[in-house]
Amino acid sequence: MTDHSCTPQAPRLDIHPLSGVERNLVDDMIRSLSRPDAVVEQVTAGPKFIAVEAGGRMGIASLLGARHGKDETGMAEELIGMKAAQAAWLLREPSPFAVCLGLAALNAAVTPDPDSLPEENASAETLIAELGRNKAVGIVGDFPFTGALRETAGELHLFELRDVPGSVPRDRWEKVLIGLDVLAVTGTALLTRQMGYFLAQAYNAVSVVLGPSTPMSQSLFRFGADYLCGSVVVDPGPVLEGIRKGLPFRAIKKRGGIRFVRWAAQG
Repeated sequence: MTDHSCTPQAPRLDIHPLSGVERNLVDDMIRSLSRPDAVVEQVTAGPKFIAVEAGGRMGIASLLGARHGKDETGMAEELIGMKAAQAAWLLREPSPFAVCLGLAALNAAVTPDPDSLPEENASAETLIAELGRNKAVGIVGDFPFTGALRETAGELHLFELRDVPGSVPRDRWEKVLIGLDVLAVTGTALLTRQMGYFLAQAYNAVSVVLGPSTPMSQSLFRFGADYLCGSVVVDPGPVLEGIRKGLPFRAIKKRGGIRFVRWAAQG
């Protein structure tokens, strides 16, 4: 079953060509899937998120405004019955919609068994606040806790692809990233193909990858992440309803059906 509750339009997600460390990261994630043979059962696309169900588990990814083009109207349907590993290779495509679809498929193939999760797990916000108290913190992504973090961090640096007031100028990114103590980077950096860049450049920092698009993949640890703070769908019903309605993630999680999980790199 495939549900498209959005109409095609020009994608707003601007992605870079996949090469170098970004390509190595994507290839490593796909080749180390924990459930590569899980079969895609359903794809649900809403205005803000896309969900792929495979082997009884669901992965979601932000669309960042991307919509399927005229020649991609059947792309989601074509995934039904496909192995998750094959669907995840869409992450290497140049199309913004295909990349989002591939990340959702990858997330379905790496999401842990909901029954194995602890009942409680400290939030990413709490973790970053603890790590960044009185230290130099970098933020990649739009998070609701940024204002509160500004009050406790010694320095707070914002990295934005767009020209946003108060963000670090693009020509100073490398210099500022090297000096960070803590880096918080959204999982959607995989969609804009900058995850490997940020993790590599902030090599002195404790790096936290967070958000609903974050793959629970050991590959991110191998490429420099120290913590993964993701979301596991434990009840697809309310989550899919929220996706179809075009709700933001904060509203989707309030409906229930999502459990937060935090993994730390070993060693």
